[in-house]
Amino acid sequence: MFLEFETQVPDIADYSSLIALCVDIFSQNTDRKFKESTVSVAIVDEDTIQRLNFQYRNQDKVTDVLSFSLWEDGSQYLPEDILGDIVICYQKAKQQAQDLGHSIEYELAVLCLHGLCHLVGYDHQTDDDYHEMQEEEGKLLDLVKKRYSFS
Repeated sequence: MFLEFETQVPDIADYSSLIALCVDIFSQNTDRKFKESTVSVAIVDEDTIQRLNFQYRNQDKVTDVLSFSLWEDGSQYLPEDILGDIVICYQKAKQQAQDLGHSIEYELAVLCLHGLCHLVGYDHQTDDDYHEMQEEEGKLLDLVKKRYSFS
């Protein structure tokens, strides 16, 4: 899986290696049809994610992560080999990390993996779907933790 990464929030740490690790681990543990695809991950501010959330989901509020998949469930092919885009709100991630008592790096990894799972068709519309997605995210996060030292 190929990564396009950008940070639109000035004066924050460089999280590119963490995001690249999450994408790499996800790629190693996903269906082979996604392995040659590209995913875009952007870290943005609250205004940007609120605007996107309103524009694409009709929700006029800040959220932690948005995923925009170009893959249609059941399809064998991706349009132009692009899986989709993930947009993570830095301020929301930082607040959630503080509330949950872990590092911002850990929260960004959780949100990136959550977004990646959405891109390949996982969702949390029902309790069963939620538990299936949570289990997959947990497995992936355990693999990330083996290779990344969270502060």
